[in-house]
Amino acid sequence: MAPKDRLKELFRAPAPLTAMDRTTQEARQIVSEQTERRQELTASLRAARLAKEAADAAAPAKPSRKPKK
Repeated sequence: MAPKDRLKELFRAPAPLTAMDRTTQEARQIVSEQTERRQELTASLRAARLAKEAADAAAPAKPSRKPKK
């Protein structure tokens, strides 16, 4: 016997993916992509809010016009 024949039976072939395994894999990928997109959107919105707050703080406050009684 050649060494290849002996090693061939040493490891089993991986089991084929079932329909449920494929569906689970696709669902996890979709959830992962959505989470990544949501984190990117949150980061961009946070940066925009902080920039707006910094701009508002740098601008002089306008005096409010209250009617005198």
